[in-house]
Amino acid sequence: MSAKTLVGIVLGAGESARMGRPKQLLPLGGTTLLNFVVARAERSRLDRVVVVTGANASEVEAHLELSRASVARNPAYRRGNMSSLATGAADVPEAGAVLLLMGDMPGVDVEVIDRFADLWRDEQPWAAVASYRDGVAHPFMLSAPALEAALPLDQPKALWTFLVAEPAGEVRHLEIDRPRPRDVDTPADYEALLAEGWRA
Repeated sequence: MSAKTLVGIVLGAGESARMGRPKQLLPLGGTTLLNFVVARAERSRLDRVVVVTGANASEVEAHLELSRASVARNPAYRRGNMSSLATGAADVPEAGAVLLLMGDMPGVDVEVIDRFADLWRDEQPWAAVASYRDGVAHPFMLSAPALEAALPLDQPKALWTFLVAEPAGEVRHLEIDRPRPRDVDTPADYEALLAEGWRA
């Protein structure tokens, strides 16, 4: 892996406490929610894709449909997203940067992912976040130095504070001319997603 390698890390390790069932397995687009997100990452210009599993790992992994992604299982998933980011990063220690993709945000499409890939290859910023019409949201991109600085953080919303609220370095805001993609955290979020025209 070269210093210019950009690896997508898809977080799919959460316990889905607010959903009441594993949201990774919710039907979406003829597959599952997590597969839908992973497929978009796989179709992008990312150099490599790692899917991090944790809660209900055996069941979630049994339903994965991967073409070029690999799986990294996080045994400490109850510690939250930073532990899953660390698990994914440990799988690609020589990456020049990582692009953090949330397994419950299907609205982040190939075009958005490829814009981050182009930004990394052209400019290699310390870090970058997506700036939508109505505010900042994922994906978040961290160069190897930014990732090294972020991984020891363990407080709630650590990455948001590190990159957005109180940036620890120079963070590029990549303008995306669309609303922020929806997080699918609750049954109401899922129903709203389907009401917007997404197919189960």
